[in-house]
Amino acid sequence: MCMRAFVPLLLAVACSAGRILPSPGPANGGAGGASGADAAGSLAPVGGAGGIAGAADAAIAPPGSVGEGGGSGGPDVAIAPPPDAGFNSPDLAHPRDATPAVDTPPAPSTNPPGDLAPYLPIWTWGADGLPYGDLADLKKKTGLPGVTIAFVLADGGCQASGDITDNLGDVKAFIKAGGHVKASFGGQEGTYVESRCNSAGALAAAISDFVDATGITDLDFDIEQDPMLTDAVNAMRAQALKMVQDSKHIKVAFTLEAEDHTAKSMGGLNSSGQSVVRAAVTAGLQISHVNFMTMDFGDNYGDQPLAPVVIGSLTDGHTQLMNLVPGLTSDQAWAMVGVIPMIGQNDDAGAFSLDDARAVAQFAISNRIGLVAFWSTDRDCDGCSGVDQNDFDFTRIFSAVTH
Repeated sequence: MCMRAFVPLLLAVACSAGRILPSPGPANGGAGGASGADAAGSLAPVGGAGGIAGAADAAIAPPGSVGEGGGSGGPDVAIAPPPDAGFNSPDLAHPRDATPAVDTPPAPSTNPPGDLAPYLPIWTWGADGLPYGDLADLKKKTGLPGVTIAFVLADGGCQASGDITDNLGDVKAFIKAGGHVKASFGGQEGTYVESRCNSAGALAAAISDFVDATGITDLDFDIEQDPMLTDAVNAMRAQALKMVQDSKHIKVAFTLEAEDHTAKSMGGLNSSGQSVVRAAVTAGLQISHVNFMTMDFGDNYGDQPLAPVVIGSLTDGHTQLMNLVPGLTSDQAWAMVGVIPMIGQNDDAGAFSLDDARAVAQFAISNRIGLVAFWSTDRDCDGCSGVDQNDFDFTRIFSAVTH
């Protein structure tokens, strides 16, 4: 999966064509543009539930509680919507004896809506050519309730890089306006903090220093490099995060590669991803989300919609989480699920279109999926994603998951 990490700011460009690598996006629309998507103009941060079919015209509203301690909450989310109630066909030969049978729907969920926190690549901070200038401007123009800033890497030794600290004024302005900020460690490229720490205690100290310096307590660990997916590193990372969670009360999410569901194999997490979750459970860590990187499924999906592939992977992942986390209910497993599509053209022949976004958003609403965090804010603009769209179309569509 192409979640590339740090690239020097001097290479920053307006549109990240790939999952992380900041190369220019296609100038013209590509595959998968949805018809009828007329989302021109800025987005006013006003309320309203809004449906998926018209999501490209809807304003974005932040959820009821955002900010540094905000977000919709933990893994207490609902399963799919109840089926329509109906009657079984009566026995027409004996109509007086036929008793209509009613299908009893499940009880409605009382769980909160999901969170929306798309990724903002660090190297695009302040880049020219984007429809927003910085986080505060992005908040003003879209009402976006949250962002995931990526990526935090090692700064020489066993310490976190300072890119977020360098832009802390903008982060605080976003939070003051009602936004919630997550920070993502890792990615596809670059040096992970854990690779420079020789013990769980040292890693815990580095993460604690980051929390103290930024005030960000909602942390994501995007683990893609094979040397960082061994049992030994997974155990050390989990132990360190447990220490910091106990002392700093951090939220911890993991972002992991997602496999497609095929006739021969299950989708969801591969064996390496399952090992990450298993190590966290063993360490006693409380996991807020397991984010599935539903992207780059292969060239064989180049001529078909990606929404069914994404949904199949998430459905299998939901089942995996119930098996990996003891005592997790179906509702709680859906709330723990996070979905991260790459909007527009993927790093292969596949393209995630506006119609795919509508379908995935509706699935997320129906199942009360805990988090939508697409890659990435700098791609959600006219001429940046490789599909035909207006500025902030994907943000408009996915904003419905917060209502």
